[in-house]
Amino acid sequence: MPNDARGDVLKLWLYAALSVALGAWISPLLYNAGKALAEISSNKVTNGVIEQIAGICRAADFSKFYEAGILLAACLLFFPWMEWAHARCADAFLGIREPWKTRLTDNASTTTLSQRLLANLRGPWLACAGFFLMAGLLIAPGIALMFARHSMHTPAGGLCSMALHILAALIIPATVMEIFFRGIVMGVFLRAMRPTAAIGMSAAFFAIVLSLIAPAGLNVADPEAAGIGFELLGKSIVRFADWKTIITTFAPLLMLGGLLGYARLRTSSLGLPIGLQTGWLAANGLLDELHQNAGLLQQGFIPMAAIVLTAVMVHFLTATPHDDPPSDP
Repeated sequence: MPNDARGDVLKLWLYAALSVALGAWISPLLYNAGKALAEISSNKVTNGVIEQIAGICRAADFSKFYEAGILLAACLLFFPWMEWAHARCADAFLGIREPWKTRLTDNASTTTLSQRLLANLRGPWLACAGFFLMAGLLIAPGIALMFARHSMHTPAGGLCSMALHILAALIIPATVMEIFFRGIVMGVFLRAMRPTAAIGMSAAFFAIVLSLIAPAGLNVADPEAAGIGFELLGKSIVRFADWKTIITTFAPLLMLGGLLGYARLRTSSLGLPIGLQTGWLAANGLLDELHQNAGLLQQGFIPMAAIVLTAVMVHFLTATPHDDPPSDP
């Protein structure tokens, strides 16, 4: 691993650690500000946007403010980290120009097949195929399980309307996540190590960060106390010592990260990973609305089986008549 590339990897992990730490520190401040806004807006008339924000703050528990704090910290530190790691500069030696972009110009030169992100005319088609593939393999067993348990309820506004609203709300978050995790993060790892190792490392980064950002089912006794965000962070980290948490929560995210990295590697673009990520988020969002057990298919062996089947189909979906899988340099 070249020294510069090793330094970029270390800076990436440091950026993630600082974002989580800063987010945990500011989360009590966000909680107090959000609850104050909710209290003030309940006693006076405000405009629509503020009223919506106040309503969200009123219903949110501390874990939501903790999640928002980490995301805010990640945004604040993003551009300083990009400058520090020289992430926006081209690698003159390899001829690689910003491998984290959704595409490169047609005349961009690269010497590592698996590292480039190219303009892909099949990108929209691959995105749609990835969406229906992932969503279908998750929704079908989920609905079958609900029927078997007689636990499915029909939404008031209709199933199609609800599905469209969920899809519209998740396209942008899924796209942003893939640009960051499979574009920027995996681009850093691909410059520093072999493609197979980069897929594994980026999948681990993806699973660890999401596990720390969204600690499902965790909360604190006194959300207004200073430093309470670090208590929730500590609880999130301790969960990794529980094998049940590893199997039900961390393992599916790790496998999903590996699938998305493999899709990026096979297509040299982000269209297919964006479609797969959108399908994953939309399917789980839909099933959560149809069933009162939140996270019905985000945990356990059912999502892992769906990811394995999706990976097999992605392999054949992206195959060409002269398919020659990228080899490790």
